[in-house]
Amino acid sequence: MPDDFLESLKLVGSKPGLERLNSKLGLERIRFLLEKSGINWEDIPVAHIAGTNGKGSVVNFISKILSESNYKVGSYVSPHLIDIYERIKIGEKKISPIDFDRILLEIKGYCEEARHEKNIGSPTFFEVLTAISIIYFVEQKVDAIVSEVGLGGRLDATNILTGKNIAITNISFDHQEILGQSKEAILIEKAGIIKKGSIVSSCIDLELAPFLEDICKNKGASLKLLDRDFKITEKKMDLKGSIFDYSSSENNFKDIKIKLIGKHQIANAACAISMAESLNLTELDIKEESIRKGLEKSSWPGRFQILKKNPTVVVDVAHNVSGARSLKETYNSLFKNSKTVLLVGISIDKDIDGLFKEFSKISKNIVLTTVPPRCLGIQKLEEKAEKYFESTISLEDPLEAFDFCLANLKKEDNLLITGSIYVAGHILRERKLL
Repeated sequence: MPDDFLESLKLVGSKPGLERLNSKLGLERIRFLLEKSGINWEDIPVAHIAGTNGKGSVVNFISKILSESNYKVGSYVSPHLIDIYERIKIGEKKISPIDFDRILLEIKGYCEEARHEKNIGSPTFFEVLTAISIIYFVEQKVDAIVSEVGLGGRLDATNILTGKNIAITNISFDHQEILGQSKEAILIEKAGIIKKGSIVSSCIDLELAPFLEDICKNKGASLKLLDRDFKITEKKMDLKGSIFDYSSSENNFKDIKIKLIGKHQIANAACAISMAESLNLTELDIKEESIRKGLEKSSWPGRFQILKKNPTVVVDVAHNVSGARSLKETYNSLFKNSKTVLLVGISIDKDIDGLFKEFSKISKNIVLTTVPPRCLGIQKLEEKAEKYFESTISLEDPLEAFDFCLANLKKEDNLLITGSIYVAGHILRERKLL
């Protein structure tokens, strides 16, 4: 490892997406780091969430539910939108830079050892960050850990967590070069977090349900499916959020409220309620009031978030085709007959045509931008965009692109920032929009 270990790790963290460029899957390095630290992490209750989209939303929902139940909750998400510290929280409080640096410097020595071990090798950025989160949560004596998977599940560093309360949000195409070329193959990887005795809550498409049922049966886990074992009835959805009913064999909740916008967020909230029911039956004490308050107070920056009005500026970090489709459906149902300009950057490993096809159903006017090295260059974006949009403007600097859009919008117009969490985060951070 380089002498400037601390600085180099924080440099990667300051530029979201770099962590993926040299990613390696496997649990041997994260296990080495945690065992060297001497902590006991295996007895803490864990809610572990995998899936293609919606993981972070479920993390936020279930974390808030547990916090409202008076539990000290450690939450771990990735990637970050604004700064690296927001990935690791206890309640609403981010890990402090002092604690982050202290644990990171402690881990430096273990990383040096791992690098010289023949069967281990240098830990990745994500593995180091995962180790920091778990060490911090153990130090702070949290009552529960809520973690989303970084990539896949089976060999993801977070799978070192041993909790048996699991959620699989949905399965669609993303990272096929790593996870597989079919939804079944992707599901196998994501379902790798399921352990013997797990209780799994899932809102996957029912066409994949038999496949997931077989996985759970083979692992000795139980499965609760949306639209079969727990159900939702949408009652209201607008720019303030949603109201829905929830029913299962355990509960029948009327008029649940959430601030997160979109039908997909109702499904994510239902998945979180199902997880809370499982935790209530096994390890923790969670009341209806805590579920209601937790869901209503939950927020998740960058996910169909209205930043300003007159003109209206919306940000949604939809970055794969499934997410773009949900964005299209939500946006078009809420903003009818409005003139919208899209401000879009897209990561290099995404289905560009698939994303543009969905975005073009929102608006035919697009401004393209990029954040190197994670995002695709302007020229390649232009070549693809011409097929789907009537008006295409390219500005490499995201801030210049954002300022250009605002300067040319009328009060009744809309601006939608989407396609990449890296572009959105850069604009939100530098223009202080959160």
